[in-house]
Amino acid sequence: METDKMSTASSVGAERRPLLQALVIERRILFGCTILVGLCTFVWISAVCTEKWVHVTSTNGLYIPSRGEYFMWSDSGVWQICRYVFRPNLNPERANVTTAPRPIDLGISGLTGEYYTNCTNYLAQPQMKNGKPTDPAYDIDVANYVRTMISFGIISLFVMAMGCGFSMYTFRNPRYMFKRLAAGIHFISTSCTFVVVQVTMSSVDHMKKNVKYIYPERAYHYFHVSYFLAWFVVLVNFFAAASFLWYSRKRKGDKAATDELAMADEPTIIGR
Repeated sequence: METDKMSTASSVGAERRPLLQALVIERRILFGCTILVGLCTFVWISAVCTEKWVHVTSTNGLYIPSRGEYFMWSDSGVWQICRYVFRPNLNPERANVTTAPRPIDLGISGLTGEYYTNCTNYLAQPQMKNGKPTDPAYDIDVANYVRTMISFGIISLFVMAMGCGFSMYTFRNPRYMFKRLAAGIHFISTSCTFVVVQVTMSSVDHMKKNVKYIYPERAYHYFHVSYFLAWFVVLVNFFAAASFLWYSRKRKGDKAATDELAMADEPTIIGR
């Protein structure tokens, strides 16, 4: 009789051994997702607070006759755009010239001038003159894009922090419903961060077509490091949402790796 009990217990242990191995892999994956989501909160803050999202540049500078200056490059962040330009000091006999050499030729032509940076904060109230902003880099539509990005950026930061907290709670309470809740929160943070990335691309297209002071003709752009950090945050949150959702299946009875997990997934009446 005792021999039968020992053989039954050993057979049950052998049947659950693959489940225990799968449980170890599951916990490692979910723990890794939790750590990455916590890291992404700081990565997201770094990305939003820097001006390295979009870099607009030109080959050797673009001369803008209406401004009397060369556009060198500009860096765009979530709420601020900084232009780096060169303003030459033309000789009096060349004052009526509508074209000028590029900066690479300044040493030959004898032109002198100065480089300066002009930054536009789209969250600040612009100074107006005759119903128009005095800063030519300030565009109303770009300002609306910026407000949208800031709103979703702040929301996504709080949602990511909340998702990290719920993810940690799933290790304390393994019930499937908490994993599904964590998956839903990660999906919301994925959506919010993705909105910021999409609005950034839309604002670049708008500047290219309508705001020549920021994006002159014959200039080109490429996305900078903060843009790719934002995509990293989007992908990590999406992977975390998919992982928590995948491992939130009910495992009752013999399908559970331990009796504790089997009891956790049993139907429960939640009292008041």
